[in-house]
Amino acid sequence: MKLCNHFALEQKSEYIFALDADVHLEPKSLDHIIQRAKAYNLKILAPMVAIKGKMFTNFWGSVSANGYYERSQDYLDIVEGDLKEFWNVPFISAAILFSAEKLQFFMEAYNYERKLDADMSFAKFCRDHGHFMYVDNQEHYGQLLSTEQFASLSETLIHAEVYDYPANKELWEKRYIHPEYFHYIQPGIEVPLPCPDVYDFPFLSLRMSKEIIEIMEHFGTWSDGKNFDRRLEGGYENVPTRDIHMNQVGFEPQWLQIIDDYVAPMQEKVFTGYYQRPIKANMMFVVRYRPDEQASLRPHHDASTYSIDISLNKRDVDYEGGGVRYIRYNCTVPADEVGWSMLFPGRLTHLHEGLPTTKGTRYILVSFINP
Repeated sequence: MKLCNHFALEQKSEYIFALDADVHLEPKSLDHIIQRAKAYNLKILAPMVAIKGKMFTNFWGSVSANGYYERSQDYLDIVEGDLKEFWNVPFISAAILFSAEKLQFFMEAYNYERKLDADMSFAKFCRDHGHFMYVDNQEHYGQLLSTEQFASLSETLIHAEVYDYPANKELWEKRYIHPEYFHYIQPGIEVPLPCPDVYDFPFLSLRMSKEIIEIMEHFGTWSDGKNFDRRLEGGYENVPTRDIHMNQVGFEPQWLQIIDDYVAPMQEKVFTGYYQRPIKANMMFVVRYRPDEQASLRPHHDASTYSIDISLNKRDVDYEGGGVRYIRYNCTVPADEVGWSMLFPGRLTHLHEGLPTTKGTRYILVSFINP
């Protein structure tokens, strides 16, 4: 922080904004907080951010006699937005706007009380030296992220944000669920039906589809497409593919929850009368089709009550050929919209085959639900 303050003074900056890594701000939030600071001549101002669904924020309404957190009478009203204003408070952290004229006083503020954490040391310095701190809750500036789940992830993972579910569900959803999903899940909105009892709906975002592929290729241990498969109980796969299972990349618990939260509601909408929560699945995997490895898949039934089959990359860009043919109905689904998922019955009625990929590499994500 000391180096930042020196740099800001050298650059003759009007403000410096200190932002922790676990804060996610909405667009224009910084502009708005600067405007607020200028309008009311506030020299130290924090936009209020909170962990979604919790009362944990980046400010304290009061401080106890020993210098630690104490809930003020109006804290809940401020956090829940029943009272809106900017507030003089004894502690702020995580996202703080400083006026440049204050920076010279704060060179050692974060080391002022070495027995305390840096943010508590800074706040105590301000309290002891008469530097008023304010928090503003008049707008939704963003949110504090829950970092417990994220911190437990292996450092070897790529795209760790994919794994951060459901800890920060709202942010995850914005990144990784297809924006059109929320249109088609609404009551009364017709879901595309390209073949009898085969529904096709937007599920995963382009980013999610791309990052799932990259996670699998980074892991790199694709099965050999033979019947013997030591990953399975019993060691035998009747209809083998070149694939990687979700549990091999540590994504199985998150993916089960994602299916329960997004796929099951779609199934309940299109196949009314069938309900099973939480869903069950032990076969969830990404398949790779290549002309020189495994180009197609022979006719088969899935070992499921219903299945999903999600296209992860683009036909005529990443690969040529592909698609799924439902043999009983002589009906083919191109399956070429990235992030869109087929949803269809598994056993008995929907014998299907994967049509040959003739060029490039095709990726799909398959899950057998409620086997």
